[in-house]
Amino acid sequence: MWLARFTTIGNGAHVSAAARSPVPGSPQVLKWSARRRSTITETAQTFPLRHGRVLQPFTEIPSPKGLPVIGTTLSLIAAGGYPKLHEYVDARHKVLGGVYKEAIGPTDAVFVADAHEIQKVFRHEGRAPKHLLPEPWVLYNELFGCKRGLFFMDGDEWLHFRRIMNKLLLKNTSSSMDFLRDPCNAISNNLLQRWQKIRVNGEIINIEAELYRWSINTVVATLLGGHLYASLTNGTKTATGDALEATISELASVVHLVFQESARLTLIPARLARFLRLSAWNQFVNAVDSALSTASSLVTEMIPLCQKVGHHEIDEKDGLLARMLSEGLETKDVIRIVTDLVLAAGDTTAYSTQWALYLLAKHPEVQDKVVREIKESGLDQTVNDYGSESLIQQLPILKGVIREALRLFPVAPFLTRILPVDCPMGGYNVPAGNLILISVYSSGRDPQYFPDPEKFWPERWLRADAKEQPHNNGLEGDDVSKACPMSQGKGPVQKPYLGVSSPYASLPFGLGVRSCIGKKIAEMQMSMTISKLVNHFHMDLLNKDDVKMILRLVSVPEVPVRIRFRER
Repeated sequence: MWLARFTTIGNGAHVSAAARSPVPGSPQVLKWSARRRSTITETAQTFPLRHGRVLQPFTEIPSPKGLPVIGTTLSLIAAGGYPKLHEYVDARHKVLGGVYKEAIGPTDAVFVADAHEIQKVFRHEGRAPKHLLPEPWVLYNELFGCKRGLFFMDGDEWLHFRRIMNKLLLKNTSSSMDFLRDPCNAISNNLLQRWQKIRVNGEIINIEAELYRWSINTVVATLLGGHLYASLTNGTKTATGDALEATISELASVVHLVFQESARLTLIPARLARFLRLSAWNQFVNAVDSALSTASSLVTEMIPLCQKVGHHEIDEKDGLLARMLSEGLETKDVIRIVTDLVLAAGDTTAYSTQWALYLLAKHPEVQDKVVREIKESGLDQTVNDYGSESLIQQLPILKGVIREALRLFPVAPFLTRILPVDCPMGGYNVPAGNLILISVYSSGRDPQYFPDPEKFWPERWLRADAKEQPHNNGLEGDDVSKACPMSQGKGPVQKPYLGVSSPYASLPFGLGVRSCIGKKIAEMQMSMTISKLVNHFHMDLLNKDDVKMILRLVSVPEVPVRIRFRER
């Protein structure tokens, strides 16, 4: 989820520069697209499959009519433009089906919202999957020679660093994740105490900015380790502690600004904006300059605090930064990887948490269920004081709240892949090299996967008795075992969900080898913070109308969310 936020489409999306793919809209890409279409046309034929089924050629995939060069851009503009892209694509899926293709401006893509076909995308993604990057970011990196973190890497470079970060952040045993617990718990407690003090008539003013600061604070504390972070920020005035707090506050502001400016460049190609010397490009550059400089300086200052002297081994008090250094990573690589982790964490977890609080405030009966669940589980004191690395597993209603928020308001409504091999999809042959956009917003609101899909129903993620609901997702024969994530791995097959026929239809953290590296941190900080807030406050929604979702690189509320927090 952290890194998925960079993904977008429309004017300004292209394949990673590291993959040496051409820039959309450039003469190179137009020649490539024409050559690819020519090859496809020349080889248009059916492709035999097992079981006597036949694949139709790529050219036969359902597609809306568009104009030369601009494709269906005018249709998107008429539907509300880029901020409403998720709704525009959802409407297309409802007419054209779970797999269709469309050219929006220079971007040709196959859109996929069918859960079975989504699985195929990840099965064919390769050992080092390629995805899209927003054009403004790539152009900035090219112009200023920036080497960036995991999200901007490809190929063997990505594979090398991703394996190291997987070892540190995605191990399956809870004991290996213990070092995340104290930082997440400390920052959650800090937020609770702060909100108890700064309420105005019970309301938290500018909850978005508050959650930005909380999210970045959590990442910084995780990097330093709970013990070291506490020693720097335990209320005793020190120069180091004051500088750290000031830098975090500044970083929260500039990261927010970066994505506001990035969103402006979705309306015009970044290269054109730069050529025309438009203020949108200049302001974007200034914002990124500030964000990267501030984040890089912060990481550079933290490294000496985390470096081990001599041959001291890592212990449970050490944070992520010390663990990365212990893996033998060079300082320059640590700086660029961690800098992007800090930037990526700012808005993704902040907005996801904001959506969860919005839904809870809108549904007070669910708040009561979470509080009752906490008390009946005997975790009241744990939630209040200590937190728990397995809290989200011990409180299934709370877990359902988070999963429902991520289903209804996915922070990245589209996941992207450029597949290295031909892939059968929806009965058609999709040649290698085509852009695939997984429509997470559409699949997450599809009634065939989620009964009453518009309803906020956390209990849909509880496990049901197998006899109550089959979960073959409409697949045939032995494809069922491959499709169902509950059938994979060691141990007994888990029971199906009560109101979810395919978990593959909601993938807020992505799937496969390039899934979100920050998943476990995000889940932990969200579960700890939301459980503490619900356990201490009644939340009242002050917005009179439903808050709609729009795209600003990630999914954000169309209007500010307003919530009153009353002491329980």
